[in-house]
Amino acid sequence: ELEAALADVKKQEDEYNGKIEDCKKRSEEGGVVTRNKAKNELAQLLAEDPLPLRRAKITLEAAKKKAERARAPFEEATKIATAAREASDEAASQATAARENADKEAAQATAAREAADEAQRQATAAREASDAAAEEARQAREAADAAAEEARQAREAADAAAEEA
Repeated sequence: ELEAALADVKKQEDEYNGKIEDCKKRSEEGGVVTRNKAKNELAQLLAEDPLPLRRAKITLEAAKKKAERARAPFEEATKIATAAREASDEAASQATAARENADKEAAQATAAREAADEAQRQATAAREASDAAAEEARQAREAADAAAEEARQAREAADAAAEEA
């Protein structure tokens, strides 16, 4: 209804302004009689009360007021919906940030677990190497003890041979 009233007002204003422009143009061109006739028509147009145009403007104002009254209850709902949308956008932003933070912490925890697993593997390898070295040292000590025993027996045999000689 508002658009129809607006279109009607525009049409009537354009018509009225077109008549005025036509009369002004004719009052400046042509013969004396034509110019005077156009000036007279222009004076009549400017003096007359354009009732249809005024009626259309009044109708337009009424349609505007009616549209504003119809729109008023929805403006509050729109404000509430806008505020709710902003709040949900903020909550979504916070949730996204929290998820990104959780992902980062999970990646750090995974890296720490992998480092701990690697440290455990290295500790196990070191323990096994230590056990192997201890075993080698035990075997070397046994071999040294056996060599010492042989040397003692050889000395005793040499001492016995030296006493006999």
